[in-house]
Amino acid sequence: MSLGRADARSLIRSWYASGISAVEPRDAVRRHLSVRRDHLQVGGRSLAIPDHGLVLVAIGKAAVAMALGADDVLGRYIRDGIILTKDGHAEHAPSRMRVFEAAHPVPDERGVAASAAILETVNGLAQEDIVLTLLSGGGSALFEAPRDPLTLAEVQETTTLLLRAGAPIQDLNAVRSPLSFVKGGGFRHRIGAANCVSLILSDVLGNDPAVIASGPTIRTTPDPSRALALLDRYGVRTQVPRGVIDLLERQKDAREAAIDVSPADVFEIIADNDVFVDGVAEAAGESHVAASAWRHREGEARELGQRFVADLGDVPDTVHVVLGGGEATVTVRGDGKGGRNTEFALAAAIELDRNRADWVVASLASDGQDGSIDGAGAIADNGTVERAARMGLDASAYLERNDSGTFFEKLGDLVVPGPTGTNVNDVYIAVRATSFPGDADG
Repeated sequence: MSLGRADARSLIRSWYASGISAVEPRDAVRRHLSVRRDHLQVGGRSLAIPDHGLVLVAIGKAAVAMALGADDVLGRYIRDGIILTKDGHAEHAPSRMRVFEAAHPVPDERGVAASAAILETVNGLAQEDIVLTLLSGGGSALFEAPRDPLTLAEVQETTTLLLRAGAPIQDLNAVRSPLSFVKGGGFRHRIGAANCVSLILSDVLGNDPAVIASGPTIRTTPDPSRALALLDRYGVRTQVPRGVIDLLERQKDAREAAIDVSPADVFEIIADNDVFVDGVAEAAGESHVAASAWRHREGEARELGQRFVADLGDVPDTVHVVLGGGEATVTVRGDGKGGRNTEFALAAAIELDRNRADWVVASLASDGQDGSIDGAGAIADNGTVERAARMGLDASAYLERNDSGTFFEKLGDLVVPGPTGTNVNDVYIAVRATSFPGDADG
């Protein structure tokens, strides 16, 4: 049957919501934790919970929801709970846990103070103690303790330079780790002889434990030589504070980074981008859906958006929905408003206008917030550019000045779900607008 653009947009919003439900942090934690006869059951292990209880540390954008999930299962077994999350994400936190909010994606003084409180909480634990660490996206910025003699301002400036240069999370964290006492296994070192259990809501494609939240709970040594090479690659070495370069130079003789998740530790991925995209695919239905080819995509947002639409030209007529997942980056050239998803969508809109392909395309962030806009991303079709032109908006000009958020805001094509409480990268959705099997209201 015929499916109009409005119907396709409605379906995209519905499927996105279903994908978010599939990676809901509270449920994900509950699925991976249980208690049996005063023993914590997690990751195939059974750990005796001390009579005085265990310590819970939750860090990241999904920290509150993850802490609620753990509280649902563990309740009275939690002796001390501390939560560090992004501004505006602390609502509904368990009342008996300490809650801190801090800035993201550039760390601030509140994050440093909260990190000090977390380190104090795990100080002096015994071998029988358990630290349950719940990590999610945003942890690298929120959990920060600059290594002496660095100042927070120096870390902030370095982070900002790399973000503006378009460094992906893997490279950003590789630079940040040797600058911090808590990243790259630093927090695990402070936990000492106690048992460390990490449940991870992964925002890192491929789930590299050294990259997720900068690997605070794995046994690893950050690589300062790689950090220096990355500063060169992104052309910012001469711009970062001198203190950062001096520290990395002094660390260069340290051994190469090596990951060692101790047999005594538990490190469990409880949800990731694949689970998110699979949740969208399940909502879309198994038939006529292509959901495997466009996974773990990285790169410049405008290039990915253009390529996504170009690849739609090779999709068989029997396929009506194409799904993908990943996380793009944006090299900032202008002073506009937007994020990686709106930039992807605007580049897709321009390509759809060029080849007149009758698809409706969306790029949406799982956390509901894309860069500097109040939204998860945007939806575009082959009429977006023409409709904008009638309003006096030049799509290419908006793309060039990184103002994609303003562009879609003026068109009313932003998707604004509000903070979702989870963070597992982005989903890319394309719906063929000319035909679609089944009920368009589904």
